[in-house]
Amino acid sequence: MKRVLLITASMLVLASSAMADMTQVRFAMHRKDKFVASKTIPVQCDNLATTTEEVNYSPNFDNLPCSQYTVTGPVPGASTVFMVVGEAGTEGIAAASFGVDYDGRNPDHILASGDETGINPDLSTFTMCADGLSFPNDGGFGDFPKPKGGLRITWNVPGSCANEVVAPDGVQAVIGSLYVYAYSSDVLRLTPNNNLQSGPEIAVATCAGVQTVLTEIYPQDLWDDIMGRVQFGAGSGGYTPCGVVTTRATTWGKIKTKY
Repeated sequence: MKRVLLITASMLVLASSAMADMTQVRFAMHRKDKFVASKTIPVQCDNLATTTEEVNYSPNFDNLPCSQYTVTGPVPGASTVFMVVGEAGTEGIAAASFGVDYDGRNPDHILASGDETGINPDLSTFTMCADGLSFPNDGGFGDFPKPKGGLRITWNVPGSCANEVVAPDGVQAVIGSLYVYAYSSDVLRLTPNNNLQSGPEIAVATCAGVQTVLTEIYPQDLWDDIMGRVQFGAGSGGYTPCGVVTTRATTWGKIKTKY
C-alpha cells in the first residue's frame, strides 16, 4: 500500500517504494520549563529564513543531543515539550508525519469531585518551529495536539530544510513545541499518525528528496521503540529513542545500543 504525504511547495511524496538508509530516524521529545519570552531568550524557535541561528529556547540552541533529552516532568505544573526528528546522518529533514497521545481527555479528565487529572487537553497548544505547512487531524478529541491527534508537517522546500547537526547524534529537526499542563501523573507519547485513510503512518522526507515510511519498514511491535515519551509525575514511562538501533534481523526484535 502506498502512503502519500503531499508537500505543496515541491510536490514531494512519501511513498513505501522509496527505502533509502533512513531506517534510524527517530521521533524524540525534550521537556523544559514553561517558555516565557524575555530579552535574553525572546523566541522558542530559530528563524529558518535567516542564515544565522538566533537565540531561542530549543534543545538545538542548547546543543543538546537527543540521546540526552529530558523525558520527565513535574506535577502539577506547566511544561514546554519540544518535538524533534533525529536522523543519524546528515541528510536533513523536509517533512514528517506522526501523532500524539496522552491520558487526559475532555471531559473525561475532570473527576466527579471537580479535580482534574493527567494532562489537560484544553490547555495543550502547539508552536510550530518548521517553516512550511502543517496538516493536523482529529483522533476523536479534537485536532492535534489533542489526544490521538495526528500531524503532517513540512519545512520550506527547496528554500530551507532542517539540517542542523548536533553531535554525536546527527541531524535534529525541531518540529515544534507543545505547551502542556499536567495535574497528575501522565505520559505524553508520540505515536503514528493514526487518522489517515491509508492507515497508521510514521514518515519523513529528507532535504535530498529521500522518502521513507517507517511504519512500512518496521513491524508494529517496534513502532514504540522509535517514538519518544515524557513521563509527568510518578512512573517510568519516559523514553528517548535516539541512540537506540532497531535491527531488521530475522526476528525484528533485537535492540542494541548505538554508542
